[in-house]
Amino acid sequence: MISVEVDEESDSDWNKNLLGSKYGTVYQTREYGQYVQSRIKSKPIYVKFITSSGELAGQLLMFQSFKGRGKLAKHLGKGLLYSVASKASALLPKYTYWNFGPVLFDKGFQTEISECLGDLLIYWKGKFTGKTHPLNPDFDFSQKFGFQRKDEGTFVIDLQQDLEQILDKTDKKSVKKNIERSQNRGVTITQITSKEDLKTYFEILSQHRQESKISIYSLDDISTGYSILKSVGQIGFLAWQNDIPVGGISASTFNGYINESGIARTKKDVEEKLYSQDLLRWKIIEWGKKNNCSYYDLSGVKISNRTDKEDGIFRNKEKWGGKFITYPTFLN
Repeated sequence: MISVEVDEESDSDWNKNLLGSKYGTVYQTREYGQYVQSRIKSKPIYVKFITSSGELAGQLLMFQSFKGRGKLAKHLGKGLLYSVASKASALLPKYTYWNFGPVLFDKGFQTEISECLGDLLIYWKGKFTGKTHPLNPDFDFSQKFGFQRKDEGTFVIDLQQDLEQILDKTDKKSVKKNIERSQNRGVTITQITSKEDLKTYFEILSQHRQESKISIYSLDDISTGYSILKSVGQIGFLAWQNDIPVGGISASTFNGYINESGIARTKKDVEEKLYSQDLLRWKIIEWGKKNNCSYYDLSGVKISNRTDKEDGIFRNKEKWGGKFITYPTFLN
């Protein structure tokens, strides 16, 4: 028998508990809850699943907002107008969401936890979207709830292999050669450690996202994210050629599970075929091995009906030889 405890604040052991499960990632930490609350104005909800003997069987960080907040941020940005509109939206229907959860400490209680979570979502009413952990793709809800299921995909590299084994599984015609080409063309990698590094990363990321027709983050978004999430393993790297930045990447590394994000390429990198992105990914793999990380998640690909651009992203991640995993997102 499982009972549920719901709180708007995490207890002192919240992150420590996450380290006891391979399903614990940065997206379930209290720091990530603080970041989302400060930047997106969604309210974090900390849920615990307790056995009849009082043991912790699982936990889940969820967020409550209102449907349409993302569109509002796109039109208004995340400044004063957005803040005022967010407060006014309190009367709108709630929207609940989470990423990479629930985190299970005893998988034997998975079915009971899914039942309790389903009951909680029904009780709250409103819309929800919840993404499970790629390493736990068999998490599911009973058909009685009537929730929709959408499968997503990602490639995960097992960092418990040695570096030669990892490299041997990559596409021989691209990855290894591109790493060598990048190094031979004078590209070097440094870790982001200062405000000036963050500013440089922000500038090339903004350029990359603008050219890719993707919404642009503010410098405050980037700096606040690093400030809050650094303590739970947020890292980033820059690629340089002759003191000129040509690429960048960031990643979360909490609990040894790496998720890449914020990939950026400059025109110089593309036009001169510097292949900085391959060298940056290899640097993350080396960093992960050195720091005893277990997995490197290339952070998602579309499974089917891909556009030419999406197909290119799929092939770019597939060439690294990671295991292709499909896992569910649930919604109503």
